[in-house]
Amino acid sequence: MTFEIPDDLAKKAALMREYVRRLDVGEPVSDQLYAALVSATNDHYATGPDPGQYIPDFTLPDQHGDLRSRSNLSGPNGLLLVFYRSADW
Repeated sequence: MTFEIPDDLAKKAALMREYVRRLDVGEPVSDQLYAALVSATNDHYATGPDPGQYIPDFTLPDQHGDLRSRSNLSGPNGLLLVFYRSADW
């Protein structure tokens, strides 16, 4: 099965749902499907700071609505911060 990277948001959501469905039922996820998922999720953009580049302080709500900032999340070894855009699944 070949997976194209769709431009249409509904098709991107369907691709993401197929990925999650396969994970949920224990089916293997092909390299093609995974690559299509990553490309559809990222919209072919490479954004964000370069490795080692400092980011400005920020304050955002977490999943519980509590405000978190870079300065109060960083530890002695730094901080790994990942933002992930997802479809409605």
